[in-house]
Amino acid sequence: MSRLRFFGNTPNAARNVLEELGLVVFVAIVGINAGAGLLAQLTGAVALKIFVAGFIACTIPPFIVWAIGFHVFKINPAVLMGGVAGARSHSGPCREAAVKIQSSVPWIGFPVGYAVSGILLTVFGHFAMILAQ
Repeated sequence: MSRLRFFGNTPNAARNVLEELGLVVFVAIVGINAGAGLLAQLTGAVALKIFVAGFIACTIPPFIVWAIGFHVFKINPAVLMGGVAGARSHSGPCREAAVKIQSSVPWIGFPVGYAVSGILLTVFGHFAMILAQ
């Protein structure tokens, strides 16, 4: 229940919605402020190249990881689904896999993939900034 009792009892779900809404509004405002200049610089050819590169970079790696994990390392598919979802920093596929198999096994692989991908994203993001200068 609520931490601030003088406002009355607020369910945890309502507080969580408000916290998430605040984060989404913040990200939207930052995106709107940064997007105006970016949109003017994107022409048809540049936008298409960015879209294709982004699509390839976001689509192919999970399939490669799945194939290597399943066929080479013989990882349990449920645990592997959680690991791939964690590496993509997205809990939705892991949640759906857990619902589909009616087990929490996919959540076993999620934290390791999430942590490793967060560290690698930070390190390689820093290197990308250095190389871009």
